[in-house]
Amino acid sequence: MDPYISVVVTAYNRKKYLPEALRSLERQTLDKTRFEVIVVKNFEDPASDSIIRRNGWRWVYSDERSQGRFTLAGVEEARGDVITFLEDDDMYVPERLQAVERAFEETRDLVYFHNAQVVVDEEGRVVGANGAGHDLLVDDPAVHCRELFVDPGGFHNASSIAVSSALAGRLAGALAGVGKSIDLVAMVVAMLSGGRMLLGGGALTM
Repeated sequence: MDPYISVVVTAYNRKKYLPEALRSLERQTLDKTRFEVIVVKNFEDPASDSIIRRNGWRWVYSDERSQGRFTLAGVEEARGDVITFLEDDDMYVPERLQAVERAFEETRDLVYFHNAQVVVDEEGRVVGANGAGHDLLVDDPAVHCRELFVDPGGFHNASSIAVSSALAGRLAGALAGVGKSIDLVAMVVAMLSGGRMLLGGGALTM
């Protein structure tokens, strides 16, 4: 049976933080059969590779310099109904994937989910926060344009975004043509799709 959620982890030329990002996936409260992990990177690293192997996760090699095409290498491998992202210098709180699953299962026609973030330093100390303190369901992007684009907006931080597989085809086409700002690209693709968008008040990404 295919997993419900595909997590695409990306790391380009940076080994330092990746093990902690991967360990945050090991700590998820969502049943392990409900999600898969695809790690896109351009290096070998004993610390990260041992975590990938012991969990049976997949590793895709890419040396693409374009952030869009680098991420696309993982999206193309995804089998889940929902695709979410994790950049190497971010982490998920343990409940994040469970919250993503609940959002997509309970909200009809949802194509895009974005959660708030806790900002931490290299020692893991909380130094700030981004995001609203409430959930906002967007049926008409024009009505909620300010909430979507004005800081902190509905796109800041790719590791806080999840999209439906129905949106993945459109997103893949967009990623192939952009070099950076994939978080903004994902939100705009969702806005143009006509599907519903949920901006979550909970801080689920660090």
